[in-house]
Amino acid sequence: MSNGRSLSLPELDERIALLRANIAQLVEQAAASSGAEDENRNADRIAQQSDELARLVKERDALQAIAPPAKPKRAAPKKAALKKTNPRAKVKPAKAKPTTKRAKAKPTTKRAKAKPPTKRAKAKKRK
Repeated sequence: MSNGRSLSLPELDERIALLRANIAQLVEQAAASSGAEDENRNADRIAQQSDELARLVKERDALQAIAPPAKPKRAAPKKAALKKTNPRAKVKPAKAKPTTKRAKAKPTTKRAKAKPPTKRAKAKKRK
């Protein structure tokens, strides 16, 4: 699988990760399959991937020995850390919240009470 050119360190790390994932997948496939022919084919593929993995790890180690690993990027400081405070700046006092609760207004409309029946309504009921 060698293409004749040397890979950069990030490219090597990516290829190594892919090969490790492929080997894990091949092992799962080998465990799930049955038959001597399948076992031989899976064993050959696992061996081929393992050889390529060993070659890439060796190449990466040699590359790391020549060039020291790149420094990791520093995380950006939080906004609170960036904000500088001026001790002479005027500070507005916070608004005070009222300490007492206002009573809820009661509804002004009264419920209409049922009126007693009129004489006329009483007379109609009798008929």
